[in-house]
Amino acid sequence: MSSWNEKLDELLVSLERERDELRLKLHLASRDAKDEFAALETRLDALRERLTTASGEAKGTASEVGDVMTETARKLAEDLRVGYRKIRETLSD
Repeated sequence: MSSWNEKLDELLVSLERERDELRLKLHLASRDAKDEFAALETRLDALRERLTTASGEAKGTASEVGDVMTETARKLAEDLRVGYRKIRETLSD
């Protein structure tokens, strides 16, 4: 497995762990928080699908492709983390 592919896997595992922690708290959450979580869940699924597809297509290509994918995934992951943080703050209020 290439190093960029390992980084992407670690990124997904981290996001999924954060999502799972929030999911446990959501059963008592407000409807708005649940709706926002559902939207983030859709985005995480889309990210996972894109990375899986791109990983399969990128085999044998230059490492620059991996670097671009890693940076793009990192930006998307940060957006997801911001959303998860917002939900966590809402649940703490």
